[in-house]
Amino acid sequence: MKRMTEEEFAAYIAEKQDAGIHYKEPYKKGSWKDRRIAAINRLSNYKGWPCSDNNRYFEQYNAILNSDAKSLLQFKKQWKETNGHN
Repeated sequence: MKRMTEEEFAAYIAEKQDAGIHYKEPYKKGSWKDRRIAAINRLSNYKGWPCSDNNRYFEQYNAILNSDAKSLLQFKKQWKETNGHN
């Protein structure tokens, strides 16, 4: 797959979402934050969980947005230290 600009990638994702096609391929690009949030969104959609504080990943989602961790592994270590669970 060729390297895409940010605008091309956004158009690519929008096209897939408009068509109702949800391949994992677009989620391979981006930072660990983007990939983790995409995974949380896919799981929430699959399980039918709302995007609210009733979602079991709501706190983790907010923590990811505010995190300064360089990798998912580093974030998970910080998350377990502060919250004591997954």
